[in-house]
Amino acid sequence: MKSIRLIIHAISFLSIIAFLSCQSVTPSKGLDDFAAKVQKENEEFLHPDKKSGELFRVLITADEYKVVQCKNEETIVRVPDEGGDKYIIGEIDKLSIIDEVRYGVVSVWLYPDSGRIMKIRSQRPTYFKEIDALLNDDIMRWNFIFPKKVVEPTTFDIKYRIVLTKKKSDEEIIKTMQERLKEGN
Repeated sequence: MKSIRLIIHAISFLSIIAFLSCQSVTPSKGLDDFAAKVQKENEEFLHPDKKSGELFRVLITADEYKVVQCKNEETIVRVPDEGGDKYIIGEIDKLSIIDEVRYGVVSVWLYPDSGRIMKIRSQRPTYFKEIDALLNDDIMRWNFIFPKKVVEPTTFDIKYRIVLTKKKSDEEIIKTMQERLKEGN
């Protein structure tokens, strides 16, 4: 019974992947236009106006991980973590099988005495299960410094922009998916 369910899920998954990958096939000029548009939007995302509600903005692509602090620079600072950033980039690269841009907003609560993360809640999910789980993992590794020695703010939002870019051919994607299904992942 389990093997029948697995086969049905595998066929469904491969059908969806084939459908999505066929939709994303465009002429070279169309890909250049998409890349230029995405690059322009990335720059706009990283330069928000001063009225933005979130404390941090994070841009994640298969090639880069950028964090911009929008306010409260004098009271809270994120501790850089290049190793963790590279890990997140690698995980996003594995998911880059279609051309897609998604946004997510996550709220963070800190313990008022230690400044460690108390809880996180997705306020606006990306609706990609794997990416939403990855965003939670990303935030859990963050650490903060409080220059004034007072934990402030204790609650804030982080806005994410995730850019997936199809780099593999349809055949490579299908082969990778088949291997993952054989492994049971």
